[in-house]
Amino acid sequence: MASPALTDDLLSDIFLRLPEPADLVRTSAACVPFRRLVTDRAFLRRFRALHPAPLLGFLDHNGFHPALPPHASAPAARAVSLAADFSFSFLPSSSSSSAGRGWVVRDVRDGRVLLDRAPGDGGGDEPSVFTEIAVCDPLHRRCVLLPAIPDDLAAAVDLPLRVEFDRWCEPFLAPGGRGDPEDETSFGVIWMAQCKAKLVAFAFSSSSGQWRAVASLAWHDLMFGVGVSSRSPAFSGRQYARGCFYWVMDWRDKLLVLDTRTMEFSIADLPSGCHRRQIAIVDAGEGRVGMFALRDQVADGAVSLYYTVRQDDADGSSHWQMEKTIPLDPEFRHYIRGAMERYILLLRFPEHLSSAGVHVSSSAEIEDLECFSMDVRTFQLERVCQLKHHILRAYIYTNFPPLLSPQSI
Repeated sequence: MASPALTDDLLSDIFLRLPEPADLVRTSAACVPFRRLVTDRAFLRRFRALHPAPLLGFLDHNGFHPALPPHASAPAARAVSLAADFSFSFLPSSSSSSAGRGWVVRDVRDGRVLLDRAPGDGGGDEPSVFTEIAVCDPLHRRCVLLPAIPDDLAAAVDLPLRVEFDRWCEPFLAPGGRGDPEDETSFGVIWMAQCKAKLVAFAFSSSSGQWRAVASLAWHDLMFGVGVSSRSPAFSGRQYARGCFYWVMDWRDKLLVLDTRTMEFSIADLPSGCHRRQIAIVDAGEGRVGMFALRDQVADGAVSLYYTVRQDDADGSSHWQMEKTIPLDPEFRHYIRGAMERYILLLRFPEHLSSAGVHVSSSAEIEDLECFSMDVRTFQLERVCQLKHHILRAYIYTNFPPLLSPQSI
């Protein structure tokens, strides 16, 4: 009997089951018909829905750092770094500044990068609460400048607190998935300010091109009943998982939570014993939220990553349940520097440097700083790259190889 013909539909089903994006890229190089199937936009939407984008590197104040060999994503990271413009030279500049001057990376998500700068060229002495905001696709060298927040909305912002750098506001990218699944260029932005007496937030949609009010909550109302003073609490270290953003309270074991499905804020507990500055919130799979935390083991002084998962209780409450303890090399000092979906980014340097008085926050060059990624599915550490400068925060960049990544702006 003759073998059944391999129709385009059957081939597409086979290609969808390839385990990694790199396998699909190699398949596309086999012949012209395969490439035609692989680059079809409808097929790519299906593939990306089934396969999460791999970690390709991270951005910090010194630019983009691609994953290097032997990291599994190194080939794709190299292809993206060659094709993309992570210097953002395509961003507009004032007449007195060079391209990109004054722009600061504030968030990264779904292949997009959000940057902002103070009005003008970012070189003014007077701080501005409302910054210029740009959403970029560095792989395809495209950007969108967001309109200013209307005066009637901006009037709600009163006595904001500084959040980072010289910024009094926090703009960040909203998660995708709520709009037209065939429109891959639409995006959302959330703008937030922690004011002295209240929390203020606005939302922008690229589909409408407009800002709208999301919340203006008095701290007294938000913190009511949680046993914490309601006077200007400070939250920092924004993270995201499973439809929610999280910020850690600076001086108590509490989390500020923004549920993007309802656009409502709430307060949640941190697991006991966590170092508030050394946690990473991730997608634990099966609809759950996970958290990695660095903890010292008092008995021998070693450091381990503690992995807990938030479990729902029958009465509607929830609790953090320990899942796994991952010992780390005691010859190194470790720091959590970023988290994105199912990945975390660790920075480490030899313990002897710490004992010699070298601090990771030092501005001097350090030859032995290394960055590692960990995938929550495997709990395996993979070396991303080596650094000669410290980083206090990194934005993990996940994306597909250029052939599989359409324009996102």
